[in-house]
Amino acid sequence: MTTATGRFPDNLATVCMLQLDILTALAICGAGALTGAALLRPSLAHDMGSGEVLRISRGAYALIGVGATQIVLHPSPLPLWSLATLSYSTVSGLAVMAWAMAALSGGVVSRRLLAPMLALLLLALLAVLPLGVRGLTWFVAWGLSAASLLVVVMGRRLVLRPRGLDEAFAGIVILITAVSSLLRTIYLFTWDGPYEPHLLHVPPYMHTPYAIMYGVLSLVVNMLVFNILGSRLQVKLRRRATTDALTGALSRPAFAEGAAQLMERLQSGKDRLAVIIIDIDHFKQVNDRFGHAGGDAVLRMVAALLQAQLRPEALLARFGGEEFVVLAPVADVPVARGVAERLRCALAEAQWDAIVPGLEGVTASVGVTLLEPGESVERALARADDALYRAKHGGRNQVQIGLFAA
Repeated sequence: MTTATGRFPDNLATVCMLQLDILTALAICGAGALTGAALLRPSLAHDMGSGEVLRISRGAYALIGVGATQIVLHPSPLPLWSLATLSYSTVSGLAVMAWAMAALSGGVVSRRLLAPMLALLLLALLAVLPLGVRGLTWFVAWGLSAASLLVVVMGRRLVLRPRGLDEAFAGIVILITAVSSLLRTIYLFTWDGPYEPHLLHVPPYMHTPYAIMYGVLSLVVNMLVFNILGSRLQVKLRRRATTDALTGALSRPAFAEGAAQLMERLQSGKDRLAVIIIDIDHFKQVNDRFGHAGGDAVLRMVAALLQAQLRPEALLARFGGEEFVVLAPVADVPVARGVAERLRCALAEAQWDAIVPGLEGVTASVGVTLLEPGESVERALARADDALYRAKHGGRNQVQIGLFAA
């Protein structure tokens, strides 16, 4: 049973019949943190960003775990040095976690400030240590408040713009940690009784919520880190399987799948589907003159320019080499030709020398046709390819239409 004295009415403790011991909860938190540190293996990270998250989180968990679990080795009341170790590890571990949240948010993380920050916290602890339990109480209260606010600032994207349910939960946990830390500091200003070894001086009826929170916090955060990194890996693998690695356009299998879905959505509407093939003119000369790095830069720019001219529901795929294919909903042949002309002009009018110095311009030949009812995309692509062939042999940098022959 945990007791506390001060100006809080004793009968408030009856609001919560179950009273959990704070130090026991902190020991459980420490055990969970050590478990998390053992499970977080940076060597298994799928990229540098994930590895950085795991490394920093592992360090934070190690700090919290060692400091919190060592209290079970000592009889009650705890010696002052044990409480000091607990205080320092708790505050410094939460502060280090701010860097982990920054890395998890996708920010650029520099670890050069970590060592000076840990040194300053140690100096602050040594300064208050002569005051005994009272000094440690204030150190923990102010330290946790400052560290939790640092977590909010450095992990603010998780709070303000979460991507997915796991990131939203992580943002909520960050806010709960900050609010609870600030609240215990505020309550400390009203305390006028003796200072307890658990260093938590809030109304007795709040001991159980704090104990539960501290007991499960490390496990919850560890689970969220794993889930967020796992979700990002799934997205990356899905993107790698469905997009061209160089340009970001759809791969051919993903284009075929998207075309089937688009055709199904348009069955009951009036729109038709324009099938457009774009082939960059004289692309081999670009590679010969500027090297493959210059050619890759051109392909990336072509994909970006084409995508910028298309509506969100249109599909853009790279079919290999310098050839791109577009599938776009249109009303009729004139509109389809207008879309193709807009794509051709976007390439012809771009400032290419800003992308590849010395490159005066890039043009493309375009073949376009309409997908007929009941026709396969492959047959329409063949007709558009015939139109592209005419555009190439007709002088390049032009649009030709492939008409359906009944």
